[in-house]
Amino acid sequence: MGNNEFKLTKLALALGVTLSLSGCLSDDDKNDTVPEPPVPTQDVAVPPTALEAQAGALTISVVDALGAELDASASITFTTSESGLVSPEGNELSDEDKSTSTGLFSFSVDSIPTDGITYEYVVTADGYLSNSGSLTLTDSITEAAQEIKLTKRDFSSDDVAIVAKTTTLAELDEDADVSYDPSTGLSISGNSTGSISLPQSVDKDGVAVGGSTVTIKNGTKFIDKDGNALATVPSMTVAYFANEATRSEANNETDGNEVSSLDAFPGGLNLSLTSPTNNTEQVTGSFTSGGFVAIELQDDNGNKVKSFGEDENGDPITITVAMQVDKNTSNPCPVSFDSASTDSIETQAGAVYSNGICTVEAPTSRPLAENDIFPVWSYDEDAGKWTFENYGLVVDSGSAKTFDVQVDVNHLSYWNLDYFTYSIGARTCPNGSVSFNILDNNNVPNKTAVKLNLIANGYNTKFFDYSSRDLSKGYLAFPPSFPVKMKMLLDGQNVLDGVVGEASADGITSAVNFSNLCDLDGKTIKLNVSPQIFTKSMTTQLVCSNTDDFDVNAAPTVTPLKLDLYRNGKFSRVIKSTGTFTIDVQEGATYTAKFKGGESTIAVNSNPGTIDVPTVCEVVEQPITGGTGGTGGTGGAGNGG
Repeated sequence: MGNNEFKLTKLALALGVTLSLSGCLSDDDKNDTVPEPPVPTQDVAVPPTALEAQAGALTISVVDALGAELDASASITFTTSESGLVSPEGNELSDEDKSTSTGLFSFSVDSIPTDGITYEYVVTADGYLSNSGSLTLTDSITEAAQEIKLTKRDFSSDDVAIVAKTTTLAELDEDADVSYDPSTGLSISGNSTGSISLPQSVDKDGVAVGGSTVTIKNGTKFIDKDGNALATVPSMTVAYFANEATRSEANNETDGNEVSSLDAFPGGLNLSLTSPTNNTEQVTGSFTSGGFVAIELQDDNGNKVKSFGEDENGDPITITVAMQVDKNTSNPCPVSFDSASTDSIETQAGAVYSNGICTVEAPTSRPLAENDIFPVWSYDEDAGKWTFENYGLVVDSGSAKTFDVQVDVNHLSYWNLDYFTYSIGARTCPNGSVSFNILDNNNVPNKTAVKLNLIANGYNTKFFDYSSRDLSKGYLAFPPSFPVKMKMLLDGQNVLDGVVGEASADGITSAVNFSNLCDLDGKTIKLNVSPQIFTKSMTTQLVCSNTDDFDVNAAPTVTPLKLDLYRNGKFSRVIKSTGTFTIDVQEGATYTAKFKGGESTIAVNSNPGTIDVPTVCEVVEQPITGGTGGTGGTGGAGNGG
């Protein structure tokens, strides 16, 4: 080894000097004092210093609408406090920490307040529509992670019920002559309507049906968020997200619905909104969607349109958003418009809704019907917030598959038809939550990383705790208050067998329907699989990487470390190692632990393993004692044993 040769050369040199002096002394009658030979030395690596343990760990995994890697780098903006956020190794956050080319935002938290802390954020990437989310840490929940999906501005796929298109306004109607003046607005001539439209629709057999049409009329102005008119005519992006109510109605029990259009719903379907009775409080609940449309008007310099100016009478100019809604959509809080009444739609909606939120304590869900009132919501993509706008009316479209809902809007946003109902409250479920046990098909407590999938016609969401929890326990902090179908997903397949001791009312054993999720509290569900699971003890340690710089290596330093675990190439969970941790790995799967600056494969067996973090070590020169000394070592990314 090169290091060994270097060490022996220094020793040989010292010995050579001694022998030479001795030879001269034998032929010299003078009694001269001979200088002491130099003491042989070696370069010794100083053990690296362990990282400081952090109080919490956060990870945000960003993928596209199909769950694949993005084509562009993404940036994150926190819309609430960044208090306590630091880099994975505990340093102050830099701009580099808030961008990613790998699709992973990784943070540590140096302290967690007694009452917990919530981080709300927005993720953006060039060529994609933005999305948002929130993560909460408490004294008992110190690790949290979330997957966020971004949708391309030009997108269509056979695998998900989303369609998006970006085009210039002049391309919307080949018969129209379209021009623009910042002072007078859009000029449309050459067609009979004096308007231009961009329709987007989805009709996937057995999955989803619906669409939207955005119409802009003559005289529309394009005003940015600061109140300034755009200097040039913008391009328009319209993206329609169907609610997959047709697939939910089809009751396909083996379909895991691993990829759903509702997975990309901005902010998710389970969220908190401003209370209808107190604007300083938040209420937690669920959206049941009729579909939503994201609309953006943007010039070549990235300036976005927020409003459309005023007409000659000083009234706000509007654009029209028409939505076609799947007739299979559920209405969890029904109220019908009485056209014979002199009361307005807003007044009639007020019997059931307040600021778009259902106020009925125990509403009875039913299918969507003609003359139903449908709340309309807008989304501020910069703040990541939904806001109630007004009420739409469900009307007959002449189609056997869809209803029509039309609204006129005076500002630009993402627009959503949604029923918002409170989560099941403490009056109904113990502590306002649902807890249950999970067994595999050998009646053994589950250790397999499965996702809970809850589905209704217009609602499809997946719950998966990305922290190191007990996988034999299920927990829903804010369960939806309407009837749902339940599945358990493993690698995209439904593996639910049923509730132990109970027969399914409809004879289906691979999914369970709940009219009230409180019925699940305290019960046990069973899976129809029992993969081989190995439990491993792991150590995270710093190892010297600059081995060419020294003769003697240092022992690895056990260290706290923030890790992001990938299973079969996809983000699986966040790990806050204290220096050691335990992990369950499934036979047939592959696991990779990523950390800042590297990654390590974890072997699928029960042998103890290490995560080795290469680190540049300091070097000191020391005398060689007790022989020729040790040998240099080799650093590296390590392996999982």
